[in-house]
Amino acid sequence: MVNQRRRQCAACRHQVSLTAGTVLHRTKIPLTHWFWAAYLMTTDKRGVSALLLQRQLGLSCYETAWMMLHKLRRAMVNAAREPLHGEVEVDQTWVGGEQAGLRGSRQLKGRRAALVLVAVEKRGKASGRVRMRVIPDFKAKTIIPFVTQNVSPGSTIYTDGPRALRVFRKPVSKTSLALNP
Repeated sequence: MVNQRRRQCAACRHQVSLTAGTVLHRTKIPLTHWFWAAYLMTTDKRGVSALLLQRQLGLSCYETAWMMLHKLRRAMVNAAREPLHGEVEVDQTWVGGEQAGLRGSRQLKGRRAALVLVAVEKRGKASGRVRMRVIPDFKAKTIIPFVTQNVSPGSTIYTDGPRALRVFRKPVSKTSLALNP
């Protein structure tokens, strides 16, 4: 028996869902809600929060809106994207974590902020594509895999000279990345 969500091959009688293999696979949420969520996500330049999506779609559960956004965001990432190339600037920064009464790096004690490694493709005077990752520490064993995964071999890396990135002054066996002072 074929229901409304499945189609059946006349020859072999194999049944398949139109949403099989997509982020909509086995969803109980109406497809119109998914399309509205995708529309709202892509048209607002500031993005959309799960709470706002819940209100806009009239969903009774915040977790449903959060799950929809999570699945749509994951689907928008191109896993086969090509690495950064040419001139690439690599640096670290702290995101979040301001503490009242403290200034500068002292407010980062206690790890209320996240350490983020950033690689930016330089395109003349402008910035190009970006890769970012939250990292546990700023050591070579953490940074080198990020750089080799996200920057093409033969690219020139610019940095403000942290110790962990000095390994790129000499060509690395697999990547032959070079660091310009």
